[in-house]
Amino acid sequence: MNDWRMYTDASGQEVEHAAWHHVLKEIASLNGTTHTLVHAAYGEHVDLVVAGGNSGLVLVQWKEHEPAERHFVLAAYQPDGVMQNLTVEGAEVAFPLAWCIPLEQAVPVCGDLLRTCDRLEYEGLQWFTIE
Repeated sequence: MNDWRMYTDASGQEVEHAAWHHVLKEIASLNGTTHTLVHAAYGEHVDLVVAGGNSGLVLVQWKEHEPAERHFVLAAYQPDGVMQNLTVEGAEVAFPLAWCIPLEQAVPVCGDLLRTCDRLEYEGLQWFTIE
């Protein structure tokens, strides 16, 4: 899986043909200030967006385009109704706290996604379908 298109707000440019480990390195660099967004796409098949970095928390979104379009968010078990602000490209955006995953938990999940394009199960985390 070494043919990802990648955009980061830190560079402001799209990179063609990025290897999965280069994308993962950019994800691990999210800090909520200068690095707040990584968008990687594998052809027209899947998209991975990781955003934030504030207080070590990130939002992980996964979109599959084939055979039908489906959109997922990775979530942890947190109380309902609690919101967390994440900085994404200079703007503060509120997300449910359950959708704000610690970066150290998100990195291995993203590594698996980038290497296999398969959503796997992880203890304490769950993929939610967004409709």
